[in-house]
Amino acid sequence: MDFLKLLKSLEEFLYEVVTWLVFFPLTLWRVARHPQRMARYAETELADKLEKQFDDALSPPLFLMLAILAAHVLEIILHQQVRATSELSRQVVGNEQALLLYRTLSFALWPLLMAIHCLRRRGHRLDRESLRRPFYAQCYLAAPFAITVSTAMQLIIKPGMVSTWIGLAIAATAMVWYLCVQARWLRETLRVPWSSCLLSAVWVLLAGGAINLGIGALLVLD
Repeated sequence: MDFLKLLKSLEEFLYEVVTWLVFFPLTLWRVARHPQRMARYAETELADKLEKQFDDALSPPLFLMLAILAAHVLEIILHQQVRATSELSRQVVGNEQALLLYRTLSFALWPLLMAIHCLRRRGHRLDRESLRRPFYAQCYLAAPFAITVSTAMQLIIKPGMVSTWIGLAIAATAMVWYLCVQARWLRETLRVPWSSCLLSAVWVLLAGGAINLGIGALLVLD
């Protein structure tokens, strides 16, 4: 009986994994084309029953994690390796699971900061349930940004001025897209002037970047 349950679990796991091959590019396309619509979709889906949630797309946290994984696969294809400069960084870089977890948490920091900022601006109590909806919406918006910036970084560190400039252009485009999308999301969510939305988006982007740079600096210190 236990063996049959194990087979059933493996069957469900296999089906779930292979459906990612369909729903990851589909979700990425939908978010890239209609980011605000997908952000609203993320929030409304949480009101459905658990088994009915995100039945035609990937859930936002999973989507973000797979975006990081896709960028990591591209890194392997391009034969780009992160160099460790300290014992702590060697423990992270030298372990695939640890490296993917670190990168996922790094990019998840921006959705978390924006979700907290939104709740504070709206005057809502910060708890696990109130944070979930804006965080899920933000994970959808952060995933294209994550995969694009990660790809751009691979081009930047690749030898050659041409690839470096192409990488910088892609990274700049991704940041402008992310700022515009965030400002529009705040505009629809908070109903405040565009100038305030843009300043908030810039602040969150800079704050997340500063925290990630600080953590990165700790990793490279001996």
